[in-house]
Amino acid sequence: MIYEPEHLKDRKAMYEKREKWLVRFVFSAWALLLFIYVNIAISHVKSTLGFLGIIIGGMVIITVIYFFTMFLILMRRGNQFKKTNNSIVKEFHESKNGELFLERLLAIDATPKDMNDEMIWYLNIATAFNALGKKNECITLFKQLEEIATGKDKEYIQNSIHLIQKQ
Repeated sequence: MIYEPEHLKDRKAMYEKREKWLVRFVFSAWALLLFIYVNIAISHVKSTLGFLGIIIGGMVIITVIYFFTMFLILMRRGNQFKKTNNSIVKEFHESKNGELFLERLLAIDATPKDMNDEMIWYLNIATAFNALGKKNECITLFKQLEEIATGKDKEYIQNSIHLIQKQ
């Protein structure tokens, strides 16, 4: 991955655009699947009770299965990046070698699939800077992250900045 914290706002906009497209695609595919099902099943309906059982029941079953499947697929989206990142962090906690930690973080080949994963990657880099005694670089990176962070992430980053400034 390329270390470019100055482009974080652009990356955040890209991730948001990608997520909107993904949501539209998932719901469009679901609507198309239901349309096809209804057009196939309508010929088998002979009564009102049959309509409720075949059409409505089938639509409910298809919806549950479809969204459960999509949920599982979307949850596994950034798995490779998370595994790699977590193994590097675990190794750092055992060795406390900031130089190796930074080197391994910057050498990750997998790319994050959402802004949360990228934020975690940059927070780990800030941790490596702090471990190496590069307080100014660490605070600068935290301030760049603070610009795009929201909610609890922003609060965590602000607390981290204050903690580093006190050291």
